[in-house]
Amino acid sequence: MAQTLTDRLRAMPPGLHGEGNEFWGLAWPALEWLEREVRPGMATLETGAGSSTLAFAAGGAEHVAVTPDAGEEQRIRAQADRFGIDTSRVRFELGPSHEVLPQLDARELDLVLIDGAHGFPYPVLDWWYAAPRMKVGGRMLIDDAYMPPVAALVDALRAQPGWEIAESVGYRTVVVRKTAEGIPHWDWAGERIGGRMSFRYLPISERAVAAVRHRVFSTRAGLALVARLRRRAGLRWRQTG
Repeated sequence: MAQTLTDRLRAMPPGLHGEGNEFWGLAWPALEWLEREVRPGMATLETGAGSSTLAFAAGGAEHVAVTPDAGEEQRIRAQADRFGIDTSRVRFELGPSHEVLPQLDARELDLVLIDGAHGFPYPVLDWWYAAPRMKVGGRMLIDDAYMPPVAALVDALRAQPGWEIAESVGYRTVVVRKTAEGIPHWDWAGERIGGRMSFRYLPISERAVAAVRHRVFSTRAGLALVARLRRRAGLRWRQTG
């Protein structure tokens, strides 16, 4: 059986990152997934660059990799040459993804990998700018989904009517599919995004009171009471104003 790209990289991970002496690649199951799923002529995009860029190139995709590190482009292209991978259909866009993505051409995308900056709010911004360019039915691979800023994005997409969780790949990576056009509703409807509702931002002495008050006044009876009190307050204001 011929050795796969993943096998070759796993046997001797190349220094693609840092100063050329580090390898941060996708988890091996996710890289294998890319090898299986990428097809010639696909329009693809990734935030971040590395072993995944080699997989997109090897699969024959018309690919854009967004990275702030010009050295990564040089090292990835050099590694591709050593492996005999054609990178003529790969374009590197240099800069932070939140600055680069809004400026990209509006071609429709078949497959997107979100694996750039992981701090809040960058995974959400990567999705926000990439999602409108994706075809309905297109897929997005979201790496490091266990990290809280990334998990918040996954939680949100699970709750959105235009998206669905297609599968998980290994323990770090989630595949979501775009099922319809549209943007999220601007109001919160109780979705569990980022975990349960919490008042942990308040001083400890105020948290219990806030939690009880919210539970009481967010019930149907509590909301009716609030509305009645507001009406009375408004009436008094009109009578004395």
